[in-house]
Amino acid sequence: MLTIAVPCIVECVDHIKVHQQAIAVYRGASLCPAGTRWQAADDCVARTPAEITGAGTRQSCTTDSNGVSSCTTYYSVTVRFGQRRQKMDVEEGTYRTVRRGDTAELRIWRGEIVRMVVRGHTETYLTSSEWASVGWLLLGWLLLGASWVALLGLRLFPLLGGWLVLTVPYLMVAYHLMGFNPMGVTGWGVAGAFTVAGLWTTGYLFSEVVDGRP
Repeated sequence: MLTIAVPCIVECVDHIKVHQQAIAVYRGASLCPAGTRWQAADDCVARTPAEITGAGTRQSCTTDSNGVSSCTTYYSVTVRFGQRRQKMDVEEGTYRTVRRGDTAELRIWRGEIVRMVVRGHTETYLTSSEWASVGWLLLGWLLLGASWVALLGLRLFPLLGGWLVLTVPYLMVAYHLMGFNPMGVTGWGVAGAFTVAGLWTTGYLFSEVVDGRP
């Protein structure tokens, strides 16, 4: 397991460095001069008007062990700019405010919509490099957990339950440090709560393993 996990962790770090360089270029970019076509904008963030052509919702439902279902609703709008149409996820407030035919202002970085303003609502979106960084961070964390098990033995495999709980604060803090979404008091509180829960789960599972209970 180590022969696979360690090189993969190194690969994750290399990919994160590459994407961080791309993210640094994006964050250092200025707005394009007025009249610049977004298709031709390479080193600046283009601004272009768009039309709202539709809106919709979708639901994601899960069922727990007791058969109780819970659903989360996601909202989206469809924008048209030039010959291109694209569906964008939005907050509920934006979804309920916008109307078909409304004009939105888009900001576009190398073909990717990174911001949309419509009827006073602002929606921001991660670039593909930012999404990729989050993915590689998660993969590296999971591989690190696998390496831990390989070093300490399969007998401690149950401890990965606590490790998985700690994934939440790990990603939240990494997300904050990389500048994607700075956390306020609430964010740090949530991260702290998951950290305590993860450490407690790890300690409990460790005591179960030591005592030899299933």
